[in-house]
Amino acid sequence: MFSRCFNAGRSLWPVVLSVVFMNGCASIYAPQNAALDSIDTSTGYRGISHIGHMGDISVYMSFSGGGTRAAALSYGVLQELAATRIGAEGNRRRLLDEVDHISSVSGGSFTAAYYGLFGDEIFETYEKDFLRQSIQGTLIRKLLNPAYWFKSMFSGFDRTEMAIDYYDRQVFKGKTFADMRPTPLISINATDLSQGNRIAFIQEYFDLLCSDLSQLKVARAVTASSAVPVLFPSVVLENRSGDCDVSKSPWWSVLESDAPDNLRERQLLTNVRSYLDKDKRPYIHLVDGGISDNLGLRAMLERLEVMGLQELNQARAPSHVLVIFVDAEVNPERTIDQSAQKPSLGTTLDAVTSVQISRFTAETQTLIHEAMDDLRRQASTAGLPTQFHLVDVKFSSEKREKLSEYLNSLPTSLELTDVEVDVLIDTGRSLLRQSAAYQAFLAADDIRGTQPPR
Repeated sequence: MFSRCFNAGRSLWPVVLSVVFMNGCASIYAPQNAALDSIDTSTGYRGISHIGHMGDISVYMSFSGGGTRAAALSYGVLQELAATRIGAEGNRRRLLDEVDHISSVSGGSFTAAYYGLFGDEIFETYEKDFLRQSIQGTLIRKLLNPAYWFKSMFSGFDRTEMAIDYYDRQVFKGKTFADMRPTPLISINATDLSQGNRIAFIQEYFDLLCSDLSQLKVARAVTASSAVPVLFPSVVLENRSGDCDVSKSPWWSVLESDAPDNLRERQLLTNVRSYLDKDKRPYIHLVDGGISDNLGLRAMLERLEVMGLQELNQARAPSHVLVIFVDAEVNPERTIDQSAQKPSLGTTLDAVTSVQISRFTAETQTLIHEAMDDLRRQASTAGLPTQFHLVDVKFSSEKREKLSEYLNSLPTSLELTDVEVDVLIDTGRSLLRQSAAYQAFLAADDIRGTQPPR
């Protein structure tokens, strides 16, 4: 993972190592999350506000990590959903407009956040603002600027703050979470460096810190979600737990409940409870969300489990639940075993982290399949008509050998050529189209999905 973050000729490593000593002497940059005096569950950017507002068709999506590669692939999927029409004659509508929730990590968070802020404008401006920008080159030039060195040494303005400032101006136009559109819910996920658990930029999590998410810059959340350790220092939040009445948080009843039987849920509960101990954890350090969930599916998994408890009743059950996860993970050929020479530090780190992330990703996919099966059983037991569809968009589904090799050779960087971006966008669209599960969903009698010819 780490050595592939920046491929040969595009590497930030020499630059980072040449200035990293300065950050050890730098001042501390103050956390930028605002205080929350009181919790009001009727306000703020909340996941709970989206519960109960599902239509007859509910679409859930997750965008994986993978730098611009992931951002372009997920953008292609959004394009395809926008071009797809569903419903009976006289009530035809875009499938994209049925999306209720997008969960994202790392590179996928750029696309998710941009769509959450700007809606259909994404199809007019996103490529110009991000996908076809020399993001990585710009960051390198800023890093080499003596003005940055001076600012870094005397203000704590480090590489991460530099990236936040650039993304805020270039990509997200100064927007905060107060500017997010009501739907779909965008869950931008990062990793709590101390605990290793996922934390989402939704108000429910920020309630526990007595912090107001609405005032936070979206660029700060996306940077946290994509802050590869070592290359980028952590994004820091101040924990003000105790400064507001946390018992009013929707999380409170869960936190006060007995430990669940499920080990995974029990560990999640323990990690979340730790935010209530401000004395022990006065600051929370966030890094790349791909470390705790490189698919962005864990948030989706929790959402589906909640839906199983709260949504599957006769009054509110949708007729279809469509889950689409977009996975930009690559599987490049490794040559370690072709030589007796011991691998370099970078190659070793890459192998170790990639193997662990791949295994965790496989486990996550197993869990989401089990969750969908469980929801099908619940629906059947309750006599509900809800049908569940799970669609994966991933490079391993590409049958054309040459294209598959090409896709797996693309770096996890924040800078790709126009040709590479074009191929990824087209691949996102074509992989979704060729999915048998997706076509089965479109073929349902009450869906009547149609796609434009390509």
